Amino acid sequence: MDANGLRQRFLNAVRRFTGSRKGLAVCTAAGIAAMLLILFSGGGADEKKENKDTPRGGEEFDAGREYVRGAEEQLEEILSAIDGVGRVRVMITPEGSEEYIFAESESRAAGKEDKKHVILKNGSSEEALVKNVLSPEVKGVVVVCEGGGSDRVREDVYRAVSAALGISTGRIYVTKMK
Repeated sequence: MDANGLRQRFLNAVRRFTGSRKGLAVCTAAGIAAMLLILFSGGGADEKKENKDTPRGGEEFDAGREYVRGAEEQLEEILSAIDGVGRVRVMITPEGSEEYIFAESESRAAGKEDKKHVILKNGSSEEALVKNVLSPEVKGVVVVCEGGGSDRVREDVYRAVSAALGISTGRIYVTKMK
């Protein structure tokens, strides 16, 4: 049998199947099931995906940026108080982001240990209880200051940043502001 004949037989079988009440009901049910699978699969490209491992679903990036900005502001404030530094700008590059440690409840039954996140309910929303937040590691720091042309000021800035962030001076760059 050639390809056209095979195609014609297939189309005739489909017409007979969908022409009956039972066949039409099966096709309709299959179509509805396929639409529900697509709808509930969350595979849409435009959908905002929620990260269930961060508090309040996906705020990890914003919280990490907020932490870094706060550390930069504190460093700018303390460095500007050092004699000879003058105006100062600081940029911190983090290694990753904040890490959340969630509170867990433990239960033991029949010799098995079961751990689950502690969930807080607030009206219709639920959130995991955060036990601790670990700050991101500092990858590097750039300091631009008016007094950055002086060896003494640069040395003071290197030492202050190293002490404040607990990093080696090899991860710090200090230069003069234009």
